[in-house]
Amino acid sequence: MPRRVRLLILCILTLICWSPATAEAARVKRKAALGPVGYQLSIPEPTTRYVHMRLELAEAPEHQTTLAMPAWTPGSYLIRDFGKHVYDVEAHDLDGGALSVARRDKQSWTVENGGRPFVVEYRVYAGELSVRTSYVDDRFALLNGAGIFMYVDGQTSRAAALELRPPAGWGVHTALDPGADAGRFTAPSYDELIDSPLLLGEAEVRRFEVVGKPIELVMVAPGGTNARPDRVAADAERIVRAFARTLNGLPFDRYSFLLIGDEAGGGGLEHHDSTAMIVKPWSFTDDRGYAGLQRLMAHEFFHVWNVKRIHDQVLGPFDYHKESYSELLWFHEGLTETMETRGLLRAGLISADEYLGTLAAAWTSYRRKPGRNHTPIAELSREAWIKAYKPEANHGETTVSYYEKGNLIGVCLDLTLRLRGRANRTDGSLEGLFRRLWALRDPSSGHASIDVDDIIAAASAEAGEDMRWFFERYVYGTEELPLPELLEQAGFEVVAARIGEHDARARVWSGIGGGAAISLIEPDSPASAAGLMLGDELIAVDGARVDSVGEANERLADLGIGATATLTLFRRDRLETRELTTAQNPHQRFTVLRPEQPDNPELARLRQLWLLEHLI
Repeated sequence: MPRRVRLLILCILTLICWSPATAEAARVKRKAALGPVGYQLSIPEPTTRYVHMRLELAEAPEHQTTLAMPAWTPGSYLIRDFGKHVYDVEAHDLDGGALSVARRDKQSWTVENGGRPFVVEYRVYAGELSVRTSYVDDRFALLNGAGIFMYVDGQTSRAAALELRPPAGWGVHTALDPGADAGRFTAPSYDELIDSPLLLGEAEVRRFEVVGKPIELVMVAPGGTNARPDRVAADAERIVRAFARTLNGLPFDRYSFLLIGDEAGGGGLEHHDSTAMIVKPWSFTDDRGYAGLQRLMAHEFFHVWNVKRIHDQVLGPFDYHKESYSELLWFHEGLTETMETRGLLRAGLISADEYLGTLAAAWTSYRRKPGRNHTPIAELSREAWIKAYKPEANHGETTVSYYEKGNLIGVCLDLTLRLRGRANRTDGSLEGLFRRLWALRDPSSGHASIDVDDIIAAASAEAGEDMRWFFERYVYGTEELPLPELLEQAGFEVVAARIGEHDARARVWSGIGGGAAISLIEPDSPASAAGLMLGDELIAVDGARVDSVGEANERLADLGIGATATLTLFRRDRLETRELTTAQNPHQRFTVLRPEQPDNPELARLRQLWLLEHLI
């Protein structure tokens, strides 16, 4: 073969082999091999609330490098645009030579680095105290990684190395892996870096071990608190032990409960190996304050499995540019509420009667929600970004919380699995469903990426029969949840009493709810018949001034059932009057009672197992 022909064939083969797909694969491989992103975090002047950041890329082979801030933080399904808190972005090479850096959009910046290593410095204003955001003052700092750390666009799998320089005397508390030197930490990816909040400041710390895994409780309360750290830590230990028994161990090397006492309150947010929680600091005068914190800790801790390691396929790895729509929030949050209560029951922090009382109160409240069956809960999960966290005035009429309904779906599913399992000679339960899903985890990542079919398959295995019908009716459909019927099948008595049976004022019903203005008008209610509208501001009842919807309802209760009152209101800028005639409250209050007489031994055993009384 002539030499020219051989050269031509070689060139053709080279072009074929070096296809765009091959080039992209090589580029991805090159990115995967890149060293860690270096971060340095300092707070030189806490009173200014600014966090100073230095990001170093020792390997940056692209001519242009795009850095970005997340638009949202995992666990909170709302676009927050963390880029709005970033100021004074500058870039330079490792010799100090200035590089061009330009803001590309609301959350990203492009650095003209010409393939060279470089450094970016910027400041972040941390002025919002919540578990979803970042806050700094002269006593402590709570830093949510999504609002602090930039990432290299397209390289969130790249490892991170963090150097912390807190103010003098401040401790550092985080679930990040400690490095070789004090103040240095590492993370295998950007996902884990920002999933490890930082709590800085003077703290009360309590430590304990469960199945050989170290757990710490970190409490910061700059204004003081009447919570006793030893009691909180003891409660946390009982909760951790309960879930370790349920799921056969703990899936982390160590875990941190990060707790702040502040009048802002704010609940909690789950993270991979920690949780950040904010509670009112002076709410522990009696057991009710501790009971509320127990619930919060149990909820956030069960997220170690449900949503952090067992999660919808779209909830990790994350796309931080935009919303990640999931139809499984009812499962990840609602069933976590179900397991939260069951964890407290297993831990001995609530009794079986308290468990039944809590369930009856939840059902009573749920049945009063006019929007509970308006839209399938799977659809409401997907729409959480635009409806749950950006509610319109008619929110209460057309939606329901996926926490609230999801919890009751979880209870109904648990009872159904136990009842159907009894009929099919299996030991079905919600705990068993989670154990089956946990068994699906990938050995290398330790995560189970699931969809609804995986949940249905686990439920069907627990029940010993196909359970798809349950999800079609109650998750993708809008049929009323069958909780009373299921409880009665299990041998309990469900008593429904009319609201106000022993309270004449509670029997009076107007059908309006709200604060300064009307935010809820119940269907077929006196308020609806009177022509009231969402947004109306009630200012008087029969000529007597009122300052809120609640106060208006109090005045109407004074009048009794069947009384007609003149309501004076502002509808935008117009002063109007309406006549409202009160009616008998149609709502019911539910109670769940155990059977007084012995019944079927199998049902008695089912109830004993469901209430975990076999552990007593």
